[in-house]
Amino acid sequence: MISYKFENASYGRVIDGVHVIKDSLRKKYTFIYPCKSTSECTDYIIDLSPGTYLFELYGASGGFRKDAISSFIDKDGVCHKNTFASSKGNVGCNKKGDRGGAGGYISGVISIRKTLRSYATVGGKGDYRYNEKVLSGSPNNYLPKNWVKGGYGGGGHATNWYFRDDFWGTGSGGGQTAVKFEQNDLWHRVIVSGAGGGSDNYSPVPFGNDDDGSGGAGGGLVAQGFWFNGKYDGNRVANSTFGFTFGSGETAQKDGSKNKKYGVPKGDGECDRAGAGAGWFGGFASHNGNAGAGGGSSWALTIDAKIPKGDIEAHDSLYKSLGKKKYALTQKDKYLFHDVVDIPGIWSGNGKLIITVIEFNHISVDCGPLSHFHFVLMLGFYLDVSF
Repeated sequence: MISYKFENASYGRVIDGVHVIKDSLRKKYTFIYPCKSTSECTDYIIDLSPGTYLFELYGASGGFRKDAISSFIDKDGVCHKNTFASSKGNVGCNKKGDRGGAGGYISGVISIRKTLRSYATVGGKGDYRYNEKVLSGSPNNYLPKNWVKGGYGGGGHATNWYFRDDFWGTGSGGGQTAVKFEQNDLWHRVIVSGAGGGSDNYSPVPFGNDDDGSGGAGGGLVAQGFWFNGKYDGNRVANSTFGFTFGSGETAQKDGSKNKKYGVPKGDGECDRAGAGAGWFGGFASHNGNAGAGGGSSWALTIDAKIPKGDIEAHDSLYKSLGKKKYALTQKDKYLFHDVVDIPGIWSGNGKLIITVIEFNHISVDCGPLSHFHFVLMLGFYLDVSF
């Protein structure tokens, strides 16, 4: 069986109503984003009985205005058509300037041999807005109280920008959707879907022209960078062993990256500076008023997964250290996914997690003082999970 609850049931911002959509016929559980705020929320605690499961994760999209979001567009400006992606995603090709990055999709099958406690972060979408009507050159645009908050799950914040009532706003980064086994921390993640990066201010410029500051798509073992004045910049991209940091997308800054070793060293342009998407490794911000921000990478623990060696230091989106540990699991822990499908840039909005029961198989024997013998065998059947 699958049982679930909120990690913080008294959080206070949880949406009333259904948070898990159960399809009994298909033995499918859809965990939706459960909070009113896109930047503050709670995780799910999910207890899994022994069996075989299909996990499907969608990362959240980066912030954008109006309908300025597209499915994956490569560095040459080509939209990739994929039948599978079309069936799983909710956004199509849209060649507009100043796009937010769409979230990624990843799925995998795993067999679990004993009852397991897992934790799920469902990513909140990046926002697009302004918080104070101040001139672009004002230092108030960079104050924490005026940040456009990144999506829950590690999305990077964007800076405040307002020019006039019909010309305003910046996009923050989306939050990763991630499942963790045994403990709820970044070092126990076993499958992650990367989130999209935010856009700079929306202006009606054609695709690829100056001031097209689009955000990169989330997802892929190698995520996207960002667009700067209509040109793709892939010099800094998140992958399986590298990114802004382990988990979080970068917050936009006035004077350049807090990650002095790898980030963009200097801020430039006006204050419409986008936040980056979170992921296995989070994306980089451009710190530029004519550019978007990068997406976060996806990842799954497989037999051939790339795992950073030694201690991995994690930071928040402002590059404040969250600790340094070795990755908690290995390929020998038997928590291995197979038949992994990884597609970047197919999802707009908050992330989601879908768990489909392929087969329950629970056999337990108790030879304690009561000489109690207990045998349970439950079988499910894997049906088509397309939607």
